[in-house]
Amino acid sequence: MKKILFSSTVIIYCLLIAVASNAQTIDVPSDVQRTFDEHFKNASVARWVPIQDSYVATFNQGQGYRDAYFTTEGEFKGVGRYISVDLLPITAQEKINSNYSNYELSQLYQFESVDNGISFFAVLKNAKAELTLKMDAVGDVSFSKRNKIK
Repeated sequence: MKKILFSSTVIIYCLLIAVASNAQTIDVPSDVQRTFDEHFKNASVARWVPIQDSYVATFNQGQGYRDAYFTTEGEFKGVGRYISVDLLPITAQEKINSNYSNYELSQLYQFESVDNGISFFAVLKNAKAELTLKMDAVGDVSFSKRNKIK
């Protein structure tokens, strides 16, 4: 259940990241800040976003922007980043192309979980709907959400 909840948190964050303001001041618990500093030395944080029972830090450590996920108690859960389709494993690309040929890929997010390894979140769109998929490296879908486009 915790894995599903945390996956939902990642999806919510991916979909709502544009809403968060860079000027926003967030009081981050000291345990969360300390764990961040231990994992990501010399990183510059662009923003913190509280989501459900977690905190997400968007930061740069010289390799582009990434997102680090923490529980409110300061436990590090994983790191993610937006990627281009050429960084998605070939088998996953092939499954998207064959199973969702009537959709266009609009966003792709790679998440490396401490507990579950690497997964990918793909947002696919067509004229009628938007799909959000959680996939493993071979393209097997473990979660999907469909929203109608109005």
